[in-house]
Amino acid sequence: MMRPCSLNQDFGDVFLFSPVNVVATNGNHAFEHVRAAPPQSPIRSKMDVDSDLQCPICLELFSYPIILPCSHVLCRSPCAEHLFDFNFIRCPVCRDNCYVSGGISSLPRVIALENIIERYKADRSVRENTNDQSRNDESSSLDASLSSQSDVEKDSQVLCHLCNSVSRKKAKKSCLDCNTSYCSNCLLLNHQKKDPFNTHELVSPRDEANQSVTGVCSKHTDQLSLYCKECSVPICTLCKESSLHKDHFMITIESAYADIKASIEKNLLKLGTSQEMVTSSLQHQRDNLKDMQQHIDRKRSEINTQCDMLLAEIENKRSFFLADLEYEERIRQNEQEELIKVMERILGSSQALYSYTSEVLNENVSEFLEVASTLSEKLVKATTDCETAQFQPSEVDVLPGKLVDFRKEKNVIREMNYLLAPETPSVDVTRCSRSEDTVVLVLSPPRNSHDVIDQYEIHYCSEEQKSLEIEDTLIVKNVPEDRLLGKNVPNCSGVIVVLVENLCKSTTYYFCVSASNQSGRSANSEVVQCTTLLPGESVIPAPVIVESLCRAFATSVQIYSSSPQDVAAEQHISHFLLYRPRGQSRAWRTLCLYGRQDHRVFGLLAGTDYEFIILGCNQRGECQVSNRVYIQTEQS
Repeated sequence: MMRPCSLNQDFGDVFLFSPVNVVATNGNHAFEHVRAAPPQSPIRSKMDVDSDLQCPICLELFSYPIILPCSHVLCRSPCAEHLFDFNFIRCPVCRDNCYVSGGISSLPRVIALENIIERYKADRSVRENTNDQSRNDESSSLDASLSSQSDVEKDSQVLCHLCNSVSRKKAKKSCLDCNTSYCSNCLLLNHQKKDPFNTHELVSPRDEANQSVTGVCSKHTDQLSLYCKECSVPICTLCKESSLHKDHFMITIESAYADIKASIEKNLLKLGTSQEMVTSSLQHQRDNLKDMQQHIDRKRSEINTQCDMLLAEIENKRSFFLADLEYEERIRQNEQEELIKVMERILGSSQALYSYTSEVLNENVSEFLEVASTLSEKLVKATTDCETAQFQPSEVDVLPGKLVDFRKEKNVIREMNYLLAPETPSVDVTRCSRSEDTVVLVLSPPRNSHDVIDQYEIHYCSEEQKSLEIEDTLIVKNVPEDRLLGKNVPNCSGVIVVLVENLCKSTTYYFCVSASNQSGRSANSEVVQCTTLLPGESVIPAPVIVESLCRAFATSVQIYSSSPQDVAAEQHISHFLLYRPRGQSRAWRTLCLYGRQDHRVFGLLAGTDYEFIILGCNQRGECQVSNRVYIQTEQS
C-alpha cells in the first residue's frame, strides 16, 4: 500500500491508491493500472484504527469494554477479571494501581465504543468483498488476454502446478527457470514481472515429459544437454564448440544431475549427522551449565553454613563473657552499696552526735558535768568510726582474671582460606621395621598439616607385582580424634604407625604413601624398599599379652605383658603398646612400655571395643608382633 495522499487538507479527505501489476500477453512488457480506492471515512489508516480498537492485553477488538479510573479501556472478560485483586486493579498501560469500590461490576461499560467496533467490522467486511470482486475482474481480464494468444497455438492440456488438487485449472504459461506451469490467476499472484522473476522466461505450457531437465540455453536458445565438468555449468551442443568450453571434459546432463545429486545427498546426510552432534553437545553444555550452577549453589550453602557455625561459636563466647562480667558486676556492686550504707549510717550518727554535743556545751555547769563523761566516750567512738570509714579503692580498672585476648583467634580467622589439597607426606625409614610377614611403616605428616588430611593411602607391591604393573592399596582414615597426635596424651610421638600385614616371607616390597582430603590428593612420596625376614631370622622373642591379667575400666584399659622384662638390656629391644578401635582402618596409637610389665591406657571411649598388640623391635629394623587382644571398656 502506498503512502496516503491528501487531496483536500481543509476537509481531511484521504484517498488510498493501490498499484496493480498486470503482465502483458507477449511476456515482454508490464503495465501498471492505478485504481482509486473509495474515500475512507476515518482520517487515519486501517492499521491505526485497529490499534485504537484493540484491547492492550488480548490484542483483539474490544469485547464488552469497560473503562478504568485511569481512563484506559479493557475487555471485561477475561482481561480485566484476571487483573483484579480484591478491589484493586493495576492498569497494564499506565501501571497505575486503581482502587475500585464494589469490584469489577461497578466499572461502567463503554457502549459508544462497542457501536464503533460494530460499524468498523461491517465496513471491513464490505471492503474485503469489494477487493475480492476486483481481483476476480482482473483475473478475468487476464484470462481473456491470454486466450486471444492461444488461438494461434494449439490447446494445452497441461494443468497448473499451484492450483488446488481437486479443481486444477489448465496452465497458460510455463516458466523455464522455475520449471513450473501456472494458470492465469496463479501467474498473477505468484510470478509477477518484478525481481526476482523479471529475468525468467515464460513460454507456452509444456508437459514435464516434453521439457528438458534444466531448460534452454540462454545464449543459443537450444536445449541444455551437456555439463562442463571444468566450468561446472550446464551447456548446449553449440556451447561445446565455442572457445569458452573448448577441450573441456563433458558429460551428459543426466549423469551430472545424478552425480551432483548423490554428492549433495551425501553432504546433506553428513550435515544432519553434524547437526545431531551439535544438538547433543548443546544439550550436554546446558546440562553442564545446570550442574555447575547447582554445584556453586551447594558450595555457597556450605560456605554460609560454615560461617554461621563460626559466628554461632563467637556469639556463644560473647554471651559467656558478658554473663560472667555481669555476675562480677553484681557482686562488686552489692559490696560497694553495702559499704556506702555503712558509711552513710556512721556519717548520720556522727552528725547527730556533733549537733547534740554543741548544744550541751551551751548548758549550765551542773547539767554539762552530768553527761560529760558519757558524751566524751561517744565522741571518741564516733571519731574512731569516722576514721575507719574511709574510701577504700578497689581494682576497678584491672578486674583480675577478666582480660580477653583474641589475638591468636584473629590471626586464625585472618588466615582462613579455601581448603587445599595436602602436600606429600613421607615415610620415616629410620623408624620402620619388618618381620616375616609384617612391615611397620612410620609416616610423617607434611609440614604440620596432619589436621587437614582425611586419609592416607599406602601403595605397595612386590617385585613380581611390579613387573606386572600391579599394586595394592591400604587406606588409613585420619579421624578428628586422631588429628591431635603429638599434642595430647596418650600419643606423644607425633607419628602415624601403620602395619602392613599378611606379606610373603623373604620378599622385597616397595612402598609409597599419599594423603588426600575433600580438595584433592597429594603426590606420591619417595618409594621405600623393604625385604621381609626369613623364618627364624629374627633374634627378637615374640612378645605376649596375658589377656587374663588385663583389666578394663570405663575410659581406660590396663594391659599386662612380661615380655619387656624377659629380654636383656644388651639386646637393645624396645617394646611399644599399639592400640586402636576394633574393626576400623585407622592408624595405631603407640605407647612406649619402658620395661614395665603392665601399662594403663587412658583417654578411651566408654563401651567401645579396642584391639591391642605389643611390638618389639631393635635398632636393625627387625621386629616381632604379639598376639592380638580385644578388650571392651566398661559403660560409663
